[in-house]
Amino acid sequence: MGRCPSELLDDLASVLGEVLTWPGIVEKSPGVLYHRRQPFLHFHLIECGGRRADVRGRGGWTSLDVPRPISATKHLALRRLLLARYRECAR
Repeated sequence: MGRCPSELLDDLASVLGEVLTWPGIVEKSPGVLYHRRQPFLHFHLIECGGRRADVRGRGGWTSLDVPRPISATKHLALRRLLLARYRECAR
């Protein structure tokens, strides 16, 4: 399972742009975000041709399937997951 190329993340620009405004978040490479010096978010291509977001919190990694193009429901779910894990790490 490989990393998702940046050209397949274009529909996530709004949520990624928002996350990049949060204190301590840095984009090391397209679609690979760190919180301070720790990995926080990256995307994988999965076997069926879809994508998966891996988000790190205090308890480890959480995965979320992210269809392309992303639906409004999945967009909201991804944003909520990112915010919850960010709050865990920021404590």
